[in-house]
Amino acid sequence: MADLSYFHGVNLDESADSRALLRVSNFGVTFVNGTAPDADAAQFAINVPTLVTSITAAAALGEEGTLLADLTAIFGEGGSMVIVNRVEDSATPATLQANLLGDSVQRTGLYSALRAKSLLGVQPRVLVTAGDTGAWIEDGLVSVTLSTQGASMTEAPAVTFTGGGADAGKVLPTAQAIMGSGSDVGKVVGIAILTAGKNMSAAPAVSFTGGGSDVGKVLPTAIANIGDVGNPFISALNVICPQIRARGYVAGPNTTNAEAVRFRNTVNGGRILVIDPKGIKNVDGVPVTVPVAPVFAGVRARVVASSEGVSGSVSNKIIRTLDGVARTIQYPVDSNYLNERQVSTVINERGGLRTWGSRLATDDELWQFDSVRATADMVNEALEDLYFIYVDRKFTKANLKMMIEDGNAAIRVFKNNNDILGGRVWLSDLNTPILNANGKVFLDIEFEPVGLMEQIHITTYRNILYYQLLLDEVRGAIENGPLTVAA
Repeated sequence: MADLSYFHGVNLDESADSRALLRVSNFGVTFVNGTAPDADAAQFAINVPTLVTSITAAAALGEEGTLLADLTAIFGEGGSMVIVNRVEDSATPATLQANLLGDSVQRTGLYSALRAKSLLGVQPRVLVTAGDTGAWIEDGLVSVTLSTQGASMTEAPAVTFTGGGADAGKVLPTAQAIMGSGSDVGKVVGIAILTAGKNMSAAPAVSFTGGGSDVGKVLPTAIANIGDVGNPFISALNVICPQIRARGYVAGPNTTNAEAVRFRNTVNGGRILVIDPKGIKNVDGVPVTVPVAPVFAGVRARVVASSEGVSGSVSNKIIRTLDGVARTIQYPVDSNYLNERQVSTVINERGGLRTWGSRLATDDELWQFDSVRATADMVNEALEDLYFIYVDRKFTKANLKMMIEDGNAAIRVFKNNNDILGGRVWLSDLNTPILNANGKVFLDIEFEPVGLMEQIHITTYRNILYYQLLLDEVRGAIENGPLTVAA
């Protein structure tokens, strides 16, 4: 708008009401969390995300630990940009797992991925971590349901479990009561599970003791629920991935197909790709088991950088860095069993090892494909960035019109790039003068990511009438061609 105050002469000003341009960030960036005890601390400080763009730069990690091997696999498969987070190594498994998981408040370990963009200007899109990501607790304590909350308790009662079946390997769980406040003071409002126990063939009985010395106190009652208890790496990834629009690639238990599926059934978050079994590398003639998640992450980065782009699938791609797999997966019997149950795997078909399967561990079929989830993330993020420039602009017809036009232009770019089938932007019916006067504008946007042809069905038929064609051709050759009828 023009400055309406007095000015004698020509006063030129560039309009701030310019169009917003589409920007798409790199969706092939991998975040790797692991150990490297011999690393150069000046280049790879503990719990400081560090950008690595070549395997040469990764040499400062040193041979020990997990990070150099993981980066070698990622770059070997075609990755070009990796964010490394190094944690303290430990010979004690529990301590190492705690270091790898990290702290959500301090944003260490896996949670370092949450501050990667603020430190490096680059957002990771696939997360992999060292550690036993495929472990789970069989027949552990899943939850405790309160039947009654009790009353008039002056302190938290002790929680005790008894029974749990006759399995010789049974371990009973431990838990603590959570006391309420306000209207729930003196009552138990929840049970926090400290350890899940394991191998309980029957639900243990729950009892409460203590609770203070009030003569009028009433202790609560509860029921224990047992089942397979998931992995803490999975719960951490389920917290981290949605915040940064990423997916977590994790290895399964590497035992049997049935256990791989059982492990997958402990996973549900919409952004976890379970892969089983692990890979094999031939090291001086000796087969060595190696992590498979970095391999899939490297393949994914290769696909994103190729003509397929973000909407391309990680599945059915030749693997460059593995010499075998830890368990033979027969195609299609074993692979179908795993893929149908949302476990990706590796097959040896058509001259080489191939990634096989791209279904995320989710019960929402609309979002089960890894590439569809990634494509929607890319479009959503690009639209957020596109409209960021419009924040705090004047509420005018011109700006509203440009907002819709810019959004539709972005949709056309993604359609022409074969990332989406189509889409459109329009003003939502939620817009009212009251809300608009309060600075709120509502846009509705629809689009459909390009899906995958995962299942191709071919039907073949016999047609004996082709014999008639054969006879007709022979008769024609006898009558009109080089063949003659024998005397």
